[in-house]
This record gives sequence, C-alpha cells and structure tokens, in this order.
Amino acid sequence: MNEIKTLNILIPVFNENQSITTTISNILETVKCKYAIYICYDYDEDPTLKVIQKYFPNNQKINFIKNFSRGFNNALISGIKKTNGDAVLIYMADDHDNHKLIDICYEKFVSGYDVICPSRFIEGGKMIGNPFLKAILTKIVSFFLYNFTTFPIKDTTNSFRLFSRELLKKINFESTKGFTLSMEITAKAHRLKMKMIEIPSTWREREKGSSRFNLISFILPYLKWLFYILKTSIFFKNEK
Repeated sequence: MNEIKTLNILIPVFNENQSITTTISNILETVKCKYAIYICYDYDEDPTLKVIQKYFPNNQKINFIKNFSRGFNNALISGIKKTNGDAVLIYMADDHDNHKLIDICYEKFVSGYDVICPSRFIEGGKMIGNPFLKAILTKIVSFFLYNFTTFPIKDTTNSFRLFSRELLKKINFESTKGFTLSMEITAKAHRLKMKMIEIPSTWREREKGSSRFNLISFILPYLKWLFYILKTSIFFKNEK
C-alpha cells in the first residue's frame, strides 16, 4: 500500500487580519487531501496572529512559523526550510486564488509532477479586478517567455504554486526582495528538467485589507528572473 503524501500549505502574512479568517475557513472546509497549514509571519505583534488564535483556537491543522528575516520571500523560505511534507503549496493570505484548486494541485503532484502552476493565462483561466498596469506587465512578460523561449509556463509570475520536496531540496534560494520566489523556483525547475504542468485558475483582486504591491518593487526583482529564464531558455518554441 502506497504511503499517503503530505501537503504543507504555506500562507505568508503581514497585517492580514481582515482577510485571514475567510482564507483559512475556505481551506479547512474545502481541502480533502492530507495537509497542514503553516502561517509564515514576520513579527509577533502582527494582528493576524491574534485573529487566527481567536477564530481557530487549538486547531491541529494550523501551525505558525516565524520569518528568520523580513519580507514575503523570506517568510516562504522559512516555511520551506522548517517543514518536511512531501510537497509545499504557496497560497496567498487574501484568498484571491481559488482554494478549490488545492486538491487538484495535490492530485497532479501525486501523479508525478514536481511543479503545478495554477494559471490565469491558459484556456479557462482569467483575472478579475487586477490593477491595469500590473496586469499588462504580467501578460507581456508571460507571453514573451512562453512564445519566444523554451519556457513551458504561460503564467510566469503567479505565486500560487505547488512544488515537490524533491525539487525544493535541489534549489539554492536567492530571492529575498519582492514576490519572486515562485518564479525563481519554477525557472530553476525548468533548468533542472523537472516535470511541470499548468491548470486553469481564476485570480480575483482582494476584497479586504490592502495590497503591498508597489510598481518599482514589483519590476526590479522580476527582471533578474526574467533574464535568468532568457539565459537558460535560449531556443525557440518550436524546439520545446
């Protein structure tokens, strides 16, 4: 009998007290696979933590991991290094991705994929309410990389992804600023020739709380991994 594989769901938080209850409730009520939630936080006074402890007291599926530094990427790296499940899924605290896809991601992982990318840019995927400039930049980068390099993923920048532990053990994490960790891992997975797949996903703008999106902080870190993909994917699409 095959051992049931475990999924670690990492949720990075920073003042997400207005949205976190909906996010966690949706996961607890929907996800059927064997999983644990890890709240990755920067500082002990974050009001998000008190809200979680109030509404989900002593819930055995919810765990807390303090960031070894500060920022989104470092919070996720802390979560990856301090968990040991068979796979890690990155999920945003504002619940703007579709929680119903978590089980589908898990099923794809169990079937043999190392990277599962819920995608806004394949058939069946879409974005609702995304800031115009951010949406345009994201679509341009993703279109260019998919159509003019060997990079096989149409949605380059979405953080919502599942990664196998086998893959993560091979990665030397470099991303510290911005929101680029998923892009880095996916780019390196492509170079390592790991098995990847996209599934359609609907992304919705947050309804509660405020976004940490900043145009400059968004662009600069992504440029590093854009050039990394260009450097490591030098052949045209018809040679994929």
